[in-house]
Amino acid sequence: MLFSCKQKKELPILSKTILSSETEEIVSNSIIEFELTNQLGQDFGSQKLANKVTVVDFFFTSCPTICPVMTSHLKMVQHAFAGNERLQILSFSIDAKNDTPMVLRKYAQNYSIDISNWQLLTGDQSKIFALAKDFKVRAFDDSMQNERNLIHDGTFVLIDQRKRIRGYYNGLEKKDTQRMIIDIKTLMD
Repeated sequence: MLFSCKQKKELPILSKTILSSETEEIVSNSIIEFELTNQLGQDFGSQKLANKVTVVDFFFTSCPTICPVMTSHLKMVQHAFAGNERLQILSFSIDAKNDTPMVLRKYAQNYSIDISNWQLLTGDQSKIFALAKDFKVRAFDDSMQNERNLIHDGTFVLIDQRKRIRGYYNGLEKKDTQRMIIDIKTLMD
């Protein structure tokens, strides 16, 4: 008989932990609840993350620099799991003023995004910035007067089936996106 010495890779839980003040047991270590609107004008909330592995990023459709790169890398992820209903991608727009559902739908069409498992989300900008903070990524509006200045980093966040953060990846690096694909497979095993 042959035995494998190779152990299954275990991903850390990176979500903040909330303890019960009475029992000091873990009550929750999942992300905050949200309710936003997708590219089809439909409601989409955090309850739809349950039982799915989710990749999250923050972007805006008129971003001329890092967003197209991040979108192309997310398309690699989508392609790697084509037809797998256990994966979803959520792209949160940080430009609620301009990124209406119709604009998000056009963006999806322009980038040939399969929207069956990729939601482009918009809604109250302050709630989206609060989500970014909860996900521990940078996304904020640094605009002054008439000069627009939306800022976000290029991070992908990996969420498990129990809505816990399990990894951070540089969405601008193809190699790190490939590492995330391996970690997604680990969560699905």
